[in-house]
Amino acid sequence: MKPQEILSELGPPRQLLSSSAKADKSRKVGVLSKVLYLTSGVFCPCATESCLRVCLGHTSGRMVLPTSAAARDRRTALYAVDQEHFLHLLRAELHFLRAEARALEMVPAVRLNGTSDIPWEQLHGELFAEFADVRFYDYTKLLPRAKAFTAGRLGDGRWPANYHLTLSVSEQNQAEAEAYLRSGGNIAAVFWPEIPDRWRGYEVIDGDYHDARFLDGQGCIIGLSAKGIAREDLSGFVVRTDASAPWKHGSAA
Repeated sequence: MKPQEILSELGPPRQLLSSSAKADKSRKVGVLSKVLYLTSGVFCPCATESCLRVCLGHTSGRMVLPTSAAARDRRTALYAVDQEHFLHLLRAELHFLRAEARALEMVPAVRLNGTSDIPWEQLHGELFAEFADVRFYDYTKLLPRAKAFTAGRLGDGRWPANYHLTLSVSEQNQAEAEAYLRSGGNIAAVFWPEIPDRWRGYEVIDGDYHDARFLDGQGCIIGLSAKGIAREDLSGFVVRTDASAPWKHGSAA
């Protein structure tokens, strides 16, 4: 269906920002985190066949429920047809999150691309200055975005100081991801059945312990456990740490 048809049939979104089991883990490091989940793949220009097949947006936890899918569709449709209203709602929820975090004496944080890869710094950069006390963070497969983040540059200006990016590894960007890692950037890789302590000579951080990626050091790998059907992936998207199915560029070290 077209975006306007989705809104006519399902109605407008009730809320934009959501909690998740992983985001809630950030509470133990003093971070109150919310995530914006849109329809998987719609705003993901570098999505691969494998990552779409195993995307958490439709294969894991509460997100597989029809009500959750409908909520993502409503948000996506609204963003597509009326960004002004979408951003109005987002600002209202950011104000609420900021107040809630202040009352709890926690750091407010938002992952804007829970199941998307929108260049917020280019399209809606005013949000980062307006909510300078909110920590924004995302995973991205867009290498130019990741490089701009590590360089601290955005065109002729500066990258938003409160927006952190981690480059996601897929079966198609492995060489670029390793080069980015060597340059001091952080990459996120999905492992199964175990997250190793080190991989290809680099420290691996347990990315399942919390979701606040802006607390990570530099030049490390963020290890994420495969969820749901991703555990069966043999395409190279999931880094296999068992001897039977090593990653294309080698097994865990």
